[in-house]
Amino acid sequence: MTNYKWGIIGPGRIAVNFCEQFPAGQTLYGVASAHSQEKAAALASQFKIPHVYSSHEELLADPAIEVVYIATTNNVHYDNIKAALLAGKHVLAEKPITLNASQLVELNTLAQSKHLILMEAQTIYHMPLYPKLLEFVAQHPAQVGRLKSLQAALGMFVDPNETAGRLLNPELAGGALLDLGIYTLSFARRFMTATPKLEKTVMVPTATGVDDTSVTLLSNSHQELGSFSLSLSARQPEVGYAVYEHGYFMVEHFLRPERAIFVDGATGKQQVITAGANQQAMGYEASDMATAIETGANPTAAWTQETMAIMTAMREQWGLVYPNEK
Repeated sequence: MTNYKWGIIGPGRIAVNFCEQFPAGQTLYGVASAHSQEKAAALASQFKIPHVYSSHEELLADPAIEVVYIATTNNVHYDNIKAALLAGKHVLAEKPITLNASQLVELNTLAQSKHLILMEAQTIYHMPLYPKLLEFVAQHPAQVGRLKSLQAALGMFVDPNETAGRLLNPELAGGALLDLGIYTLSFARRFMTATPKLEKTVMVPTATGVDDTSVTLLSNSHQELGSFSLSLSARQPEVGYAVYEHGYFMVEHFLRPERAIFVDGATGKQQVITAGANQQAMGYEASDMATAIETGANPTAAWTQETMAIMTAMREQWGLVYPNEK
């Protein structure tokens, strides 16, 4: 694999995790922050990153940097990605990659016109367990049968009085959907054999107007269904189910899973399937990004676009528009 020089925009908590799991054979070259030079310097010191820039623009102007990892807040992903692509950099951007589907279409078109890779840092698309589960399905068609439905729930408790916090702040594109719902939808897309479409979604808002609790139903042309629930006011079990004709997968900690159990519907017999490591999740993202740059092909691009289209359609049904979109 080619060794690429990476720049980081947004030296917050998620960037620390990214650096901790960054794969050998790739180079952390520089970091920049729009708001805190001190945070950028601290990240550089902690992970021996040789260059700290005074601004995003200075980082993007450095010809040595080939790929940029964007770890800023949801509301500025579009602006940061566009600037990086215009500067000729490949981009790995934290989820959600944009606020809506039209932004993503625009950025994908820009990336393609410049022969650049734009990839979403979505762990579900990069964890080694998921291809292993689909390989199990392909190798045992009689035992498993056709996919029928997918189920997942994800929730956390956020103090409703912390209205200035990122998750409850509409100015920062807060709410359960972009931070949690994207995982449940990506889980569905990883198994579905045809493009999902939104059938129905119902949402209860927070006092700040972003989405708190919601329930959503998906379908597709192969008659596969998905049902998902989200919440910022109640913790929910992080378990996903992929239900087939003759059994089902129970995927524990489905955001960054290491193991799943296939339960035979007739006998109840359980088979444990393992692959990958939870603590290397973001490293898998970076490795897959490097491979995509090397090959010129992004195998996750369609999943990202389809998932973003579903989230945009959900918010249209809810009537939820972020200030940055107005």
